[in-house]
Amino acid sequence: MSSPVKSSEAARRSTRIRAQIPFRLTSLDPAVSLDEHCHTLVVNTEGCGVRLSRPLEPGLGVMLDELPGGGSAPARVANCVPLGTGNSFWLIGLALEEPGNIWCIQPAPQDWGIEAKPAASTVPMPKKENEWPYSVFSAKGEAHPGRK
Repeated sequence: MSSPVKSSEAARRSTRIRAQIPFRLTSLDPAVSLDEHCHTLVVNTEGCGVRLSRPLEPGLGVMLDELPGGGSAPARVANCVPLGTGNSFWLIGLALEEPGNIWCIQPAPQDWGIEAKPAASTVPMPKKENEWPYSVFSAKGEAHPGRK
């Protein structure tokens, strides 16, 4: 008997990749002071997850600047979850306004659509087969380099 409830795996629109990509995050709301350099934890064509030392309200408009290709992209805070019990860090989910490979990941998973145009800061292709970065993709929707 099948369940009518969709799993998060089924709802995901593109493969997640664990990657630490630096960028600058700023608030588009003048009432919220936010201008931080941070790193992604996971990325896909729909957005990313980042760790911050403060919570952000879901729905807050933000701008991702200093991206790998040199561009910027508007996004919204999709969720905010405390990490651990001390509330020292928060996992912030950011949803891009326009999905795409703004991270310049190459080679990108098939479900990411069109490959990004090469940029000066694009991660170089691995020299050996099955070598990090980004060469191992699971069928479950998230890449786990080093795991088989």
